[in-house]
This record gives sequence, C-alpha cells and structure tokens, in this order.
Amino acid sequence: MVDSILGKLRGHVGEAKSRAQADKREREQAGQGDKSVILTKREVQGEWDASRVLMTTIGGAQRPITANDLAQFRHNMRMAQSNFKGDGITARQVIDLASSKPMPGAGPDTDIDRARKQINMAIPVSAANNEVRFITNAGPDSDVNRHHVLVKFNAFSAAVNKLMSAKSKDSKTPKQTANWLRKQKLAFDCDCGRHRYWFRYIATIGNFNAGRDELGFPKIRNPNLKGVACKHVLRVMSEIDTSTTVLNFLTKHMEKVHASADNTARHQMRQAEADKAAEKQAARKRTIKTSEQRVQERARVQERNALKTAAKKVKRVKVKPVGTRKIEAALKSGKLAESDLEVLRRFGVTDKQIADKLGV
Repeated sequence: MVDSILGKLRGHVGEAKSRAQADKREREQAGQGDKSVILTKREVQGEWDASRVLMTTIGGAQRPITANDLAQFRHNMRMAQSNFKGDGITARQVIDLASSKPMPGAGPDTDIDRARKQINMAIPVSAANNEVRFITNAGPDSDVNRHHVLVKFNAFSAAVNKLMSAKSKDSKTPKQTANWLRKQKLAFDCDCGRHRYWFRYIATIGNFNAGRDELGFPKIRNPNLKGVACKHVLRVMSEIDTSTTVLNFLTKHMEKVHASADNTARHQMRQAEADKAAEKQAARKRTIKTSEQRVQERARVQERNALKTAAKKVKRVKVKPVGTRKIEAALKSGKLAESDLEVLRRFGVTDKQIADKLGV
C-alpha cells in the first residue's frame, strides 16, 4: 500500500526534527573525549598529533593516517569545492554531479542508479517560507519506511520581490515565480545515514547544507570526496527539476505568499492529496535524466522532426490512371488516332473503356 510508504502527514515535522536532534546528540558525543575518532578541521589543516592513531581507507585498504594523507585530504577538499560556485547548488547540478563524479564509482551501485531503481516517490508535504519538506520512501534494506529531505530555496526572497511587483489579481505570476524558483540554487539535508556519513561534509564545504554543519572529514567512508547526494535527495532533486507535483505545490505556496500581508506563508499538502500524488509517482517509471541526456534527447526529437518536415516537402509525382497511360501508349505507337480518341471522348467513353475496346 502506498499509504504505508508515505505514512501520516500529521506529525511529520516533529518526526523529522526528532531525528535531527538525535543525530546532533550522537555527533556531539562522538566528538568528545580522548578516544574520539573524528578527524577535525584543525587536524586536516595540519595540526596533527602523530601519537593519535586514526584510520583511513584512502588508497583502498584501511590503514593509519599519515601526514601525506592530510595533504591529500586538503587537495580533495579543493577539488570538491571547485565543483561548487557561490552559495548553493541547483537541482540539475546535483543530478549532473552525481552522474559525472559518482560514489563509490561507476556501475549499478552508484547513488543515482539506486535512486532510479529504489526510490519511486518524493512528495513535497509542507512549506514554511523558503523551507520545503519532502517525504520519500526508503530503500529495500532500510530500518525505516520513509526519509525526510529538507530543501531550502535560496532565491526565495528574490521570488517574493517578483511577486511584490505583480498585480494582486495576476493569477499567472505565482506559477511563473514558482517555476523560476525551482530552477535556482538551493540547499538540502536528508536524515539517512548515507547523507550523514558520506555527503554532509561535502554539502558543508560546498555551501549547500540545509542541516547541521559537519566539519569531521569522512576519512573512512568517503576520503576522496566523491559523489554529492544520497538516493533520496537525488529523487527529490529530479522531482524539483521536472515534476508538476512540485510545481503545483510551490505555486500554491507562492499564492499564499502573494496574498499575505508580510510576504510570509505556510502551506501543507492534505493527506488525501499527498496519498494520491504518492500513488501516481509509485505507479509510473520516472527516470532521472542528466543535462547531457536531455540534450541528446532533444537532438533526437529535432532530428525526427526535421525528417518529417523534409518528407512533407518532397513533391509527390501524380500517377495517371491505368486507362489514360494505356491510351497515351496507343497514341504514341500509332494504334490510335487523335481524331478517333476525340470522337470517343465526346460521346462520353472513358479512357478505360477505350483501352479495353482497343485491347491495349
């Protein structure tokens, strides 16, 4: 049942915040004491105590960290940060980076492949100003049945300004603004372990983290800083980028902002509406397409359209009736005189009848 996957919307914010608080407490405890195995920001920058033994998997096998590893970590940070410009990242950029720089590598085990195969729904269930909360189904091996993804739309203030300059009765403006907003830069957070241990550090140094900052370097799970987002976030990004469900949700939210006195608003999807959207998403096979795949797809469509247009422009040769062609052959061979043909036609005899009579 789709309803058991989506779950009840009532209390979803509290559930998400409870998971976030538990994550924060666990992280704080993990960073305390002499036995902490967290590789701190200062240690990565070079303040390294050689007597402190921490492990890494950089290079493949697990082994103790060396000073050379710290230099490699700093290089990996610079390379990762070079992928991100300014404050935030667009939904399309998340998808493209997950495809071009996957973690752990190429093949069916990448996050984007798991998103395509395992995560079949991502529903925007509530919004408070620039923050929109999504619920996705969990993967087949998860110990929970759903995950919460928080998305912060960084251009929300600019979107509000667009609404302020529009007429109050302009019904098109909220939808146009919502469509513009979902293409702008954003930040995100997911409550799953994949995001927590593999990608939250990348989100933090890339300035697109919507949850708590993570400054402990992922020395064991992701020392090369590959990938960008978990499968739940990737499904959400795909829905933000292309789906009418997200567009309609954002449009309603912007309508409330448009009508408010202070340009603030809250919006929540009704349970029945959310269940219907989840059922619709789960029933269809929605792919997650990169920019390159979209370009290739557009090129194929343009090629097909060009061939159709060219085919229509080709002049079709009109084929004369069989009887007419036979009469012309008879005239050319001398078996029929023009004067005789004119007399026969004057009396209403058809070319076929003439040809049959003459045995042509």
